[in-house]
Amino acid sequence: MPRIHTAAERLRGYRAAMEDAGTAVEDAWMSLGVTDPARVRRAAREMLSGPAPVTAIFSGNNRVTVTVIRVLAEQSRPVALVAFDDLELADLLEPGVTVVAQDAAALGRTAADRLFRQLDGTLIAPERITLPTRLIARGSGELPPAD
Repeated sequence: MPRIHTAAERLRGYRAAMEDAGTAVEDAWMSLGVTDPARVRRAAREMLSGPAPVTAIFSGNNRVTVTVIRVLAEQSRPVALVAFDDLELADLLEPGVTVVAQDAAALGRTAADRLFRQLDGTLIAPERITLPTRLIARGSGELPPAD
């Protein structure tokens, strides 16, 4: 399980969605760890090869997504891609990258508000704040598996 809370939540959501779809999750379909491009490239290539290659990838953050896009560009078959975090130019790729987007401005405002209240001497109890996300469907996540 990832040590970063948001990564753990994304993994939990992935597992729940797969369960809701009636699909078991194979360990070979997941690659958890550092976002170093060389490691991500190796992991993506492994998932995309072999006797049972994946037909879709869910990327947990935009740094990983950039590497995955590069690996998918090497593929001769279509592979669906849904990424967490929007990224610049995602809409210009063909197909556009489907993402779960966070409101970065709201995230920054919320953090800054709490920080400034704390600096002003207001005692703020720790709390979990969940900001909404939205799915931006651009075509890459909607690709059907190749025959």
